[in-house]
Amino acid sequence: MPEKDKISPSESIALSMVRVFAMALIVSCHVAQCYDLQIAWILNVGVQMFFFMSGFLYGRVGISSSPFAFYKKRFVKVYLPYLLWVVLIVSVYAIFHLYKPNVWQMVLYLFNLQWFSIPIDGLNHLWFLTVLMVGYLLTPWVKRLLKKTPLIFISVFLICCVVEFLIVKKFYSFFGWVALYFVGLLYGSFYSKKLSNIVLIVSAVILIGLGMLYVSDRLALVDYRYFNIWLHWMLGLFLFVLLFKVLPHLVKSDKKYAAVLHFDHISYEVYLTHHPLILGPLSMMFITDSSWLNILLMLVAVYILSRILNLVSLFAKKMI
Repeated sequence: MPEKDKISPSESIALSMVRVFAMALIVSCHVAQCYDLQIAWILNVGVQMFFFMSGFLYGRVGISSSPFAFYKKRFVKVYLPYLLWVVLIVSVYAIFHLYKPNVWQMVLYLFNLQWFSIPIDGLNHLWFLTVLMVGYLLTPWVKRLLKKTPLIFISVFLICCVVEFLIVKKFYSFFGWVALYFVGLLYGSFYSKKLSNIVLIVSAVILIGLGMLYVSDRLALVDYRYFNIWLHWMLGLFLFVLLFKVLPHLVKSDKKYAAVLHFDHISYEVYLTHHPLILGPLSMMFITDSSWLNILLMLVAVYILSRILNLVSLFAKKMI
């Protein structure tokens, strides 16, 4: 089990830094995607970091409340801002005749089941919340299983991963993303300095091997889908473990990191709001002849909208 049941202040600040870094990677990925830059498909490793970190947090810290109290807390924190944002964007689309989703799309989006829907233009990125919802639903019960029968759960989990990736050969499937969340949860549940060193070394060795494969002429001999998923999983894992290992030793005082903590506070809202302003009917990426000015204006707009959404969500939470 973990060396500590609670996350120390320096570790908490380090996690805030990693969250902001992952957020920046994802926003940068969508900007690069808008301008058709190939680096977008490396920057999107922020998604793997996000899922792994989300699982890690609930593995490292115990859930003291009942499962249903846990669900309520997650509902208020995650679903409420999401719902407010989706309703706002769809309303803007309707008012200005930019996009008209069908009834089935709206039903799936309103119930956070958009993974199974044809994406609403500009809200394509919200698929991750369906995955996260399933992770949250299973978390209290998985935590109980890890306390009572850890070997059984880990064995079943590994068998499911082997079937999904090696036999069925599904890549970036719904199960695959949920599995990444629970890899993080397992890492957090059994976290120790020794384990972090092992994970860091193993992931680094695999990344070096993948890099050698890429620069050689042997990449064509393997299924590129395997290469791609291993590259992103290992890079996301390596970056998170490395940053969480190093950053706590560099943190001295909360006051020095006020800006980081501020952006961490609205990072979820940034995840929600940025995509329609980059890719979709409301894109700001071509409103002037200067790409840099467009990016700057988009970032300012995302920041303002994220702050407003955060404040409105906090107000709505008090009403529940």
